[in-house]
Amino acid sequence: MSTIGKFLMFSALICLAILCAFVGSVTGAIAFITLGILLEVAFWLGVFSRKKEPHHK
Repeated sequence: MSTIGKFLMFSALICLAILCAFVGSVTGAIAFITLGILLEVAFWLGVFSRKKEPHHK
């Protein structure tokens, strides 16, 4: 995936995580808070994932 694609995906995940956390705090729904946390974790795992280097012979 290209750098721009990753940036757009991570931006969308952050926006969705913030939105879900906000909606969850207003309504008190556990599902929205959980979804927000999962989206946040998905973002941070993507940020710190290592690139696999191809093995050259």
